[in-house]
Amino acid sequence: MKFGKEFTTHMEETLPEWRDKFLCYKPLKKLLKQHFPNPTNPDSNLHQNHHNNTTSTNGLENQPTLVDLHEWFIRILNEELDKFNDFYVDKEEEFVIRFQELKERIEQVKEKSSKGGVFTSENEFSEEMMEIRKDFVTIHGEMVLLKNYSSLNFAGLVKILKKYDKRTGGLLRLPFTQLALRQPFFTTEPLTRLVHECEANLELLFPLVAEVIESNPCTKDQSNPQPCNSANISSKTSSTLAEETVDLYRGTLAAMKAIRGLQKASSTCNPLSFSSLFRNLEDEGAGAVTAENSASDSSASFHSRKEGDHEDSHSM
Repeated sequence: MKFGKEFTTHMEETLPEWRDKFLCYKPLKKLLKQHFPNPTNPDSNLHQNHHNNTTSTNGLENQPTLVDLHEWFIRILNEELDKFNDFYVDKEEEFVIRFQELKERIEQVKEKSSKGGVFTSENEFSEEMMEIRKDFVTIHGEMVLLKNYSSLNFAGLVKILKKYDKRTGGLLRLPFTQLALRQPFFTTEPLTRLVHECEANLELLFPLVAEVIESNPCTKDQSNPQPCNSANISSKTSSTLAEETVDLYRGTLAAMKAIRGLQKASSTCNPLSFSSLFRNLEDEGAGAVTAENSASDSSASFHSRKEGDHEDSHSM
């Protein structure tokens, strides 16, 4: 399957409200074909496209030169970077806050349980823990989707730059790729740490959470029902949890599949290939994170990158 079709498929499998935040891959491909010269016949292509598309070149007057088109194209790419950065940083900040709130809820439940007399029954305690577990799984899924958002947009950007260089004979791919590598949307180490810590919390607090992500197998065999966790939550409650978040799980699994596909080794040894860049990024982002420092580290990283993102994105 061609990358364009894969990109569209993965974008459609993400959360609906995220879809307009992705790279405008198809419009950019169309723009290249319409406004940039064909290497086999540059002059006639440029003249014809200008004549037919004068109103679509965002204010380029008279016959645009290749320099004009080059600057125009870079402006469009910078606008795409701004879009990625704004969305990514906002979502990352949201996840930091939500994750911290979840940890505080866990502590509150533990405190109530240890003091006794707060919960009216064991079932009330189980239901509250189930809600917390659902929120943990939900935020984990959304964070994986955000990592996929970063990966797909970067891969799409590299593809567009490659097409630009091939079509124009330019050398934009290398400098603009290096610029993209410094952008907040591709600086995923804080998000990776949050994902790892979320997984550690899920494994520690809810060791059987995999049953929910994997289509809730504990409810598949009704002839031999098994308890879903140590709090003995009913299979009916677990089934409801799975139904409520099935779209998110499906999107998360699709995102993980996309990330694995992008990580596959390229047939050529290219340091700018996405697989090489992504492996290096994962190596740098790996490592243990404690519950005490993860929120402060992520928040500090968010603020430092928020301040510098616009300066970098317009330095071309």
